[in-house]
Amino acid sequence: MAEKLLIIGGGVAGLSAAQAAREANSEIEIRLVCGEKRPPYYRPRICEIFTGLDAERLLVRNQQWFSEMKIELAYGMVTAIDAASRQAKLADGSYLGYDKLILATGARGNIPDARGKDKDWVIALRYLADIERIAAISGPAVIVGDGLLGLEAAWHLSRSGRSTVIIGRGGRLLSHQLDHEGSVFFLGIVEHAGVRVALNGELAEVDDGLALLEDGRGFEAAVVVCAAGIKSITKLARSLGAECNSGVIVDQQMQTSLPGVWAAGDCAEYQGRVYGLWTAAMAQGAVAGANAAGAERLYQPERPGYMMNAMGTKVWSYGDILAEDGVSARDVAAMHFRKLFFRDGVLAGAELIGDTAPMLQIKKAVDAAMDKETAIKEFLPARTRGN
Repeated sequence: MAEKLLIIGGGVAGLSAAQAAREANSEIEIRLVCGEKRPPYYRPRICEIFTGLDAERLLVRNQQWFSEMKIELAYGMVTAIDAASRQAKLADGSYLGYDKLILATGARGNIPDARGKDKDWVIALRYLADIERIAAISGPAVIVGDGLLGLEAAWHLSRSGRSTVIIGRGGRLLSHQLDHEGSVFFLGIVEHAGVRVALNGELAEVDDGLALLEDGRGFEAAVVVCAAGIKSITKLARSLGAECNSGVIVDQQMQTSLPGVWAAGDCAEYQGRVYGLWTAAMAQGAVAGANAAGAERLYQPERPGYMMNAMGTKVWSYGDILAEDGVSARDVAAMHFRKLFFRDGVLAGAELIGDTAPMLQIKKAVDAAMDKETAIKEFLPARTRGN
């Protein structure tokens, strides 16, 4: 009798796990449980629905692909797992059996600990259902979070005709994706796009159509959209007795502390880090799925890379953007910015704003540790260079 592989979680980690398992083993029975009751979709683009994108276009794979791959989809939320009998219980009372188990339960959006945070118009933005709830509430929107998701939400809500304000806890935007110089340049683009920004803001209270900050600033808010980080969903793993910290702790094979149980994606913690990145979730899922199906694969973390298309521009960064040795170039009229970062005389990272056409060439150059002189000559326009 063929082994049964149960994958809990219908995000990209779960999907990648299912695909890798099938590629590694043509006989194993694979069942993918989708808690959102819809097939896996491309989460990084969900904010585009505010400006008219059809949600069906976000589906990563169609039903025919699942049929051809012999991957069974099950819809529902797993509420408990009986490790002794190897049975997972769904919210509707049904059970799914397994021999091998992959936890790809993802993460939930974080809501700041502010007074009134439990109001139904304070929404953590994470899933398509959250987009639908936000779109159903007309009026001004306050976005709490100045990272990629928060900026994309603000941009598309603004383009849909809504008054929008971004609340950032720190002193600059995209602090994980851009250095200080790049953030300052990008702020000018955001303000030019007509989106208001309130930096150094700590949400204190939401009440009577207002979002109030600790320093007394207040903004009209029919809806408060929280895009302020994630919290790994580890309840099932903890109930099984798996070792957990911020996420479910895994080794290089994505194996948990329990035999026959793997974890991947936003619920997994590898070497003390929950990556929270689409590309990392794909890679981890593929490793977990292959190993669960009997192959041998190891997870190799890649240099962090980020891409955003919002505010009428594009932003890309890759590698080490914290190196003090940086050389930049800008075209203020065109709103283009480039910066290269060096360590020990070789290219270690880069960021692009506006013109992102050379990003693949620059990525290859970073990976190849191109020397500083060659990188500057290759990628920075001489007439606009600056330190």
